[in-house]
Amino acid sequence: MRTIIFLFVLLSSSLSFAQPGVAPQKEVGGVMSYIHTVELGNTLWGLQQMYGVRVEDIMSNNSNLNEGLSVGQKIIIPVPNYVKPLPETSKYKVKKGETLYGLSRKFNTTVDELIKINPELSKGLKKGQLIQVPGKIEPEIAEEIEPEIIDEPVPNPFVADTILETQETVTVSFSDSIVRHNVMSHETMYSISKRFMVSIEKIMEINKLSTTRLSEGQVLIIPVKSERITKVPVKPVPDVYDPDDNEPLIFEIKERYKIAVILPLHLDYGPGYSKYVSSVATQFYMGALMAIDSLKAMGLNADVHFFDSKNDSAAVQALVNGSEFLDVDLVIGPFFSKTQAILAEYCKNNKIRMVCPVSSESKLLEKNRLVYASVPSNITLVTGLAQYVLRTHAQDKIILVKSTDKDDLPLYEAFRKSFNESPMLGESRPALRETTIDGMKSYLDRSSKNIIIIPTLDKTTGIRFMNTLNRSSFRAKPDEIYVFGMKEWVDFKDINNIYKNKFNLHFGSPNFVDYYTDEMIELNRTFRHEYNTDMSKMAVQAYDVFLFYCSNFFLENQKPNLMMNNFRMEQFSESDGYENQNVFILEQEEYELRDSENPIND
Repeated sequence: MRTIIFLFVLLSSSLSFAQPGVAPQKEVGGVMSYIHTVELGNTLWGLQQMYGVRVEDIMSNNSNLNEGLSVGQKIIIPVPNYVKPLPETSKYKVKKGETLYGLSRKFNTTVDELIKINPELSKGLKKGQLIQVPGKIEPEIAEEIEPEIIDEPVPNPFVADTILETQETVTVSFSDSIVRHNVMSHETMYSISKRFMVSIEKIMEINKLSTTRLSEGQVLIIPVKSERITKVPVKPVPDVYDPDDNEPLIFEIKERYKIAVILPLHLDYGPGYSKYVSSVATQFYMGALMAIDSLKAMGLNADVHFFDSKNDSAAVQALVNGSEFLDVDLVIGPFFSKTQAILAEYCKNNKIRMVCPVSSESKLLEKNRLVYASVPSNITLVTGLAQYVLRTHAQDKIILVKSTDKDDLPLYEAFRKSFNESPMLGESRPALRETTIDGMKSYLDRSSKNIIIIPTLDKTTGIRFMNTLNRSSFRAKPDEIYVFGMKEWVDFKDINNIYKNKFNLHFGSPNFVDYYTDEMIELNRTFRHEYNTDMSKMAVQAYDVFLFYCSNFFLENQKPNLMMNNFRMEQFSESDGYENQNVFILEQEEYELRDSENPIND
């Protein structure tokens, strides 16, 4: 009898922790866990009691528990207080210009993991600082290791480190309940205890039993916990946003986005009304509507609100202060520098991405990572022009003409710098002959092509240059003079169009539309059916801007088919905004403009 009592006490005292001793352990997602097989009568409450793990933690590790437990189901239960061994690390000396984000990519880890290994990094990173990084680095090169150069496309600035998913979790509530269980012939006190996950002592206490012996048909009162599982959407709490920080920006994924488009429509014909500006804004509006239809077909779920800026700073300031501007995820517009500056500052302080669809000042991007300039600056266009000349005319005579207008000096210096510093592929760098308009004629040569670059925005200077060149053109062979100017020259009507054609005018352009491609013909046909007119360049610009940025920001970087742009967005530094670096080189041929690097085959 003593032996039976001793075995009973031993069995009773160990029952609550019997399962963890026999349930297999396995590392799941980097966490050591029990793999529990559900038996008839198991409950979440019982699992919580048996393993000493909160039911919320059990639920978070098992997405298949939203409907409750089922017999035979495998449940992952993290081992309490399990400490995972720290990964092997090596010392690394921080170099100038390196960031936590850059180091995380370099060593195939995360920013959070780096800070976990090096708590002092939460206060920032310094040149020369010695830190621990995951993995093994050869000691002799640990402080000199350089980033691996990978031959693959530049990471897209819109996708990397910009996604924070909204998760759905569940809550489980318990209430006390009583089960009246009819004992079956094969059941024992131990099997019933295991089934309902209630200790033998508790069953005996409630039923006032003095023995564990049971008989078929006997009714036992079993205390259990009724469970109610409720799905609850939980949005992760982001870090406090610092407008001046350089850490990767995180944006929340939403079921529905809000986009604000700000255009100088001048709907009330008030002060400052311009028929031309209002017409251009209306064309942009119509192109945007076309793009919105395409984006809906691609899966975008968004509310797009159009606002009239009237090209008035006070109106824009009132707009951003109003309730209708709350919870905006993206701003597109406005068109003019003063109103752009107001919106850029607001977007920076409120963590809203802002797209400038037309020309904008470079200073708008300074220290503001939320601004995206769709149109390259003239400096960028001149830089691209210099690189084109190096690629295509390295064997020709290259002449750089300096304008007397002081406002043109930055353009002149930008071309000169790019020409002298851009990498060359397999050829020696050609000589760059620098001169003035009056001195240009002495460089013209009948033995080679004459490539003449004059980066000027001044119409008077352009007219004088062309007239001087025409008088001196006999010094070169016909059709052997190529003039490289600026995109503004297209609108210089006082420059004889015959000269532009005769001297093969080239210039850098932010975009180019070919109305005769199959895609453009189809889009224009739809536009004509909707609005009874053809798409203007501004309407096509709106179509491309909406399609590109919305698909990149909100549709996991789907690749849209653009009509006249090839956006290549880059930052000058980690704290600045993004500017489109793509430059089309256009030339005038037979009084028509064409893309020099992608000519149309007739």
